[in-house]
Amino acid sequence: MNETLIRIFVACGWAAAGVSGFGTAIVVAGGPAAGQAVAYATPALFIALAFGIYHNSRVYALAALIIFTAMRLEFYHVAVGLQQSQGGAVTLGFWISAIVFGLLYLLGVIGTFLWHARFDSAAEPLDES
Repeated sequence: MNETLIRIFVACGWAAAGVSGFGTAIVVAGGPAAGQAVAYATPALFIALAFGIYHNSRVYALAALIIFTAMRLEFYHVAVGLQQSQGGAVTLGFWISAIVFGLLYLLGVIGTFLWHARFDSAAEPLDES
């Protein structure tokens, strides 16, 4: 796989985490919890994860994917409850966003692992024994 495609994969991961972080911060700022500092913990976490993925961290990419998946499992119950009480296609929107963002995070994980597989081995000195 070429370097450009690897960079695109990594960019998918940090972009997803950045959008998640900043989007959540905007929602929190406009909601009833705007004055509570703890409400900004999740947005700050995802912005930090985006920064780590941007720097090709496999740990940050995996953490972002795992945290995102765990949060989606919890939010599924919220989406079902909203759909039952208000109607509409809440779960459809939930699944579309979960699949799109899940794929972006997965590409970020793949990209960071490919980055290290390709460029860490190139930087290692040759064993001349």
